[in-house]
Amino acid sequence: METVLRKIELVIHPVRFQILRAIGTETLTTQEISDRLPDTPKSSIYRHLKLLLEHDLIVIDETRLVNGIQEKTYRLDQPARLGPEEMNEVSVDDHIRFFTTYALTLVQDYAEYVTKNAPIDMLADRTGYTEVAFYATTAELDTFQMEINTAVMKLLNNKPGDGRARRKLAIVSQPLPENGSEK
Repeated sequence: METVLRKIELVIHPVRFQILRAIGTETLTTQEISDRLPDTPKSSIYRHLKLLLEHDLIVIDETRLVNGIQEKTYRLDQPARLGPEEMNEVSVDDHIRFFTTYALTLVQDYAEYVTKNAPIDMLADRTGYTEVAFYATTAELDTFQMEINTAVMKLLNNKPGDGRARRKLAIVSQPLPENGSEK
């Protein structure tokens, strides 16, 4: 349990969470990470990179000499996710706290998009937010999630260029309580 909570605490810290998101599926130098997090002091980025390295959440992909200085590129060693078994060990309060942090990053990212691109054209930008409620068996939900994962995995292999813009897809799935009138 201590190891699971420690990993969660490492990942959920606002600066480290932003660093891990910035790296994503890429390999980035400290400068490239700093460019993506302009409101975070570079000294803070170095400190958090060191901590992420110490706990094996990121690895040094390459080290090269640039103008007499060693430049390192970093990548995720593995997805910064916890498995179902690990998440079963997390308390209700911690689940709420971690989800709140996650949800706040969604709000922060969307606020930044709206602020920097106002007035926004949701249709042209292919952006939006919605939710739907539906009925599905466990098997139907598993099939649906597998189809989404398959489609997303194809996109994860895309490289920048050719008119591609970096995009974010966030999905939250949860059971809803029955309202009593529908059985």
